[in-house]
Parts: sequence; structure tokens; C-alpha cells
Amino acid sequence: MPEGDAVRRTARGLDTALAGRLIEVSDIRVPRFATVDLRGQTVLETVAVGKHLLTRTDAGITLHSHRRMDGRWVTGPSDLRAGPAHQIRVVLRTSDSAAIGLRVAMVEVAPTAQESRWIGHLGPDILADGFDTHLRLPQDRPLVAMLLDQRVIAGLGTIWSAETAFELGHSPFAPLGMTDASAALETTRRRMLASVEGTRPRMSVFERTGQPCRVCGTVIRSGRVGTPPQDRITYWCPSCQPA
Repeated sequence: MPEGDAVRRTARGLDTALAGRLIEVSDIRVPRFATVDLRGQTVLETVAVGKHLLTRTDAGITLHSHRRMDGRWVTGPSDLRAGPAHQIRVVLRTSDSAAIGLRVAMVEVAPTAQESRWIGHLGPDILADGFDTHLRLPQDRPLVAMLLDQRVIAGLGTIWSAETAFELGHSPFAPLGMTDASAALETTRRRMLASVEGTRPRMSVFERTGQPCRVCGTVIRSGRVGTPPQDRITYWCPSCQPA
């Protein structure tokens, strides 16, 4: 699933394509919202909050989307074509640009004043201005499972939860306890912001199962964390992150 840095890059792309432009074609191919017509509205902005995308218009309406695992947005000129057709969930066209949502898992429309229905449950966004790396974190939950909980910190996923645990030198399966995670969170935030700007991150443990640790040479391991069916894969160095 795309994490906060990837979602923020998508928001930038949508903002570049749509912000300040009048919607001339509006086609939402989701049964519940198929009759919603955004034509005649001007797009104000698209912002990312955690893993959620909010496209706001001057009519006080927000188009909410969440890519989940396979969804993506494609932008381009007004005559842009993307498909196949059965994967299209949203088409927005202006006089000189277009945005097409493919396999986007969640597409909803509501008044901007009611955005809390989608994001009100989220913890602070790690990429938001003013994010406090010293925020109080739950002490009694397995570290990576806690970091994956969007109610605690929004925007982290499999990649950055594993990398944060490595930076902290903490087993992904052990509770955080009294350990101060602020420095590790600051490093993760800095790396994610660099990723937003196009810097390809060099991973310490993510998807490096069976390879030597870049610090100590111990073979990187992987395993599941959390309770099925919500469990997720994680990665760690047994030496740098002792149980």
C-alpha cells in the first residue's frame, strides 16, 4: 500500500493538473456517487492527509480517494486516455488537463466541512508541518504493529515502520516501553520528505530478507506482525534489533 510519501507525490501531481481549473467533465464510476456531477466547479487544491487524498472545490465539495494496494491516479492533457475502462473509477477533465483514477479502492464525495468522516480518526500526519516527534506513543504494543496503526501516526506503512524500528534499534515485536522514539521518528520523517522530493531511499531492512545488514553484516529476517487478518510483513536485523 502506498505510504505517506507516495501519497503526497500523488497529491502534488493532482494539484498540478487540476488546481485553479474549472471541471468540464466529471465521471465518477462508483455506484453510490455515480450521479454526483462536479462540472462547473473549480478545483482549489488536492492535499494528502496520511494515506488519504482530498480534492477540494470552490463549491465546498471534497472528492476523497484512497489508493489502497493497487489504485493509482494518472494525469495528463485534457484528451488523456488510461485504462482499461473497467478499472476506471474517476475521470476529471478541464480545458487543458485531466486526472483519471484507476483501481482506486475508495472514492467518496461529501461537503468539505464533513471531511472528518474520513480523516477524523487519524493520528498526526508524520509529514505535516509541525509534526511533533516527541508525541506520546503507546508503550505496551509491539512496536511495528503500533507504528502501522494510523490512529497513532498517519502515513507510516510496511516500509517506514520497519525502517523506523531499525533506526531505533528495537525489535519490531517488542513493546516500545519507555524508549524515546523521537530521534528515530525525526530520521524517518526526513527520509520520507526527501522521497517526496524524488530522492530514492536506500533501505536498511525493507525487502532485504536474506541479505547482510548494512551495519553489522547479520542476515536480515522477515516475519509477520499483528493479528490475522490484519497482520503485515516486517523486516529486521536480529543483531541491531535484539528481542
